[in-house]
Amino acid sequence: MKTLWHGLNTRLQQPVDPSVLIVGRRFAVRLLIVWIFAALPLPHSWGLLPMFVALTGFNALTCLLTALLLREKPNTSALNHYDEALGMAALFLIGRLFV
Repeated sequence: MKTLWHGLNTRLQQPVDPSVLIVGRRFAVRLLIVWIFAALPLPHSWGLLPMFVALTGFNALTCLLTALLLREKPNTSALNHYDEALGMAALFLIGRLFV
């Protein structure tokens, strides 16, 4: 038990990769932009939540396309566009289940 606690404690003390803050901020900005476009009062709009779900699905595809164009590796320890695509896809699937 002591070695498990020691391993966890040393892992928590390691510095965070700089990409975590950058990708987290970029993900938050993307979500804010998607939320703003979903909330626009268009005359033939679907409504806030269905539009948000659709836009997160499209955004997941654009993140995946960006990762492919930039030739990023999906299994690195740093966060990249693949992780953003995974987050957007998770939001899309959760939204499709409940909306």
